[in-house]
Amino acid sequence: MTTVAPALSRAQNLKLATADVHDNVDKTIMAQDPFANTQNYLDFLRLQFYFLRDVSALYEHSELLALIPDLTSRRRLSLLEQDFADLSTHLPAAYLPPFVTINTNVATALGWLYVVEGSKVGAAMLGKQVQAKLNFNAEHGARYLTGPGAGRGSAWRELVQLIDSVEFNEQQEQALIEGARQAFTRFQAFQAHVYR
Repeated sequence: MTTVAPALSRAQNLKLATADVHDNVDKTIMAQDPFANTQNYLDFLRLQFYFLRDVSALYEHSELLALIPDLTSRRRLSLLEQDFADLSTHLPAAYLPPFVTINTNVATALGWLYVVEGSKVGAAMLGKQVQAKLNFNAEHGARYLTGPGAGRGSAWRELVQLIDSVEFNEQQEQALIEGARQAFTRFQAFQAHVYR
């Protein structure tokens, strides 16, 4: 008797198709020991800020908003801005024009959003580290990582369900994967800038 392995869902395929760049991003961040001291942590925040400002248009994308009604409330850039203020540090100046816009096709934009929203899942663990090592928390210095924690998991599951259920043709399937890979690659570019 032969058994047939169940087909992977679209979200599972997306995870598989981005595993190499995702792993590289994670290893590069942790190699910098981001919570060893305040300066390392500020470098980490600068990296996050460059990326979140770069993807800001996703949260105003009309087709994404039609798919995800609570999209605007998922934005975290203001939390990062408050962290910089808490730590008496100026916001980093933009040095690249944004890669995605409100006119980016919806499949590509959804691929980017998959990466941005997925980063929230790991943020909870990182938030515990920054609190233990540097004593920053949701009220001071680590708002971006530690809050708001409520609903993070369910928001991620909703996004994965959406990715699995949205009607896409073959070209859009490829655009979804390409968008996610572009997002990780863009993040790597910001890493190279911050950690040069």
